[in-house]
Amino acid sequence: SPHFPNYHILFTVRDTGRGIPSDKLESIFERFQQVDSSDSRNHEGTGLGLAICKSIVQQHGGEIWVDSQLNEGSTFYFTLPVLQDAHINQLEYRDSDHVPLVLVCDDDPEIRSQLQNLLEKRHYRVVTVANGEEAIAVASSSHPDVILLDLLMPGMNGWETMTVLKQRVDTQDIPVIICSVCTPTDNSKPNQDFVNWVSKPLEESLLFESLRQALTNSAKQIRVLLVEDDPDLAEVLQTLFKLHDINIVHAKTGKEAIRLSQKVKPDLLILDLVLPEGDGFTVVEWLQQHNQLCKIPLMIYSAKQLQESERKRLKLGHTEFLEKGQVTPQEFEHRVMQLLHKITQSNSEIISQNTCTSVSME
Repeated sequence: SPHFPNYHILFTVRDTGRGIPSDKLESIFERFQQVDSSDSRNHEGTGLGLAICKSIVQQHGGEIWVDSQLNEGSTFYFTLPVLQDAHINQLEYRDSDHVPLVLVCDDDPEIRSQLQNLLEKRHYRVVTVANGEEAIAVASSSHPDVILLDLLMPGMNGWETMTVLKQRVDTQDIPVIICSVCTPTDNSKPNQDFVNWVSKPLEESLLFESLRQALTNSAKQIRVLLVEDDPDLAEVLQTLFKLHDINIVHAKTGKEAIRLSQKVKPDLLILDLVLPEGDGFTVVEWLQQHNQLCKIPLMIYSAKQLQESERKRLKLGHTEFLEKGQVTPQEFEHRVMQLLHKITQSNSEIISQNTCTSVSME
């Protein structure tokens, strides 16, 4: 079982089911994974349950794993930390629901251990890797809040690693702090690729100030309004967004969608068309008349097959169409995250230009 420090509570959950094959013990905690999706069950699962459990446990500073024997059953374990009074004053984020996850990438095991100890004393969650390839894989799967990146590494060096991280849609928004024995020059000032530079040997105060700035500046402000009357589907979609730390607001009816759109002023509207109390067409027609909300980026996610004339009616800002049943959950997630990245880029450009002009992403 994984190593965990003192002051943790271990929870154990056992069943007497058919068990899990040894080659599936790790993958079942990934999103949209099931041991066997071909059997005949009354209700098809989403493959999100254990991914949600893992996310919740990790956000509380714990670990989760499973042991299993085929045809005998499975035992799930998870740990949660017990915070002692002596530790409370050390918490960097004691008033926050989210404990930041820091990815440390350094080929020197002593440096990795030193950084991990420093960060865990301030109650950051930490994952360490020894090379650039591992950093890219972990950043993609765990989506840390910030990355501490060494430059001088064998194989893929820090600059090459950062280039790949900034090219990938699922990692390009993660702030990077360079942590290197190299001294920054005038040509290596913080930019869109990295937000700060901390020189080795490490000065603890500068390290934590850089982390605080990176986490503050990267706070996610994207707001998504999901309009969906199917409670099961809405729960699955909300889970997707929460795994990306996106602020999600849910409306169940057309009337509620109109009300919440005025209150929330969302950055993206995801809209089903068949709704009680006013369908999706009614919602869009109302928003089209609003002088601020008429340019909201819109994603139509509906089982209804649309004629070209109907698509023209469903026009706000940048508008995309996804048909339920025709795209996998992974494809839906990818399309939404691509669109949100476009929105974030556009918002950044507007701020940098210091202009109030409305921008359409056509």
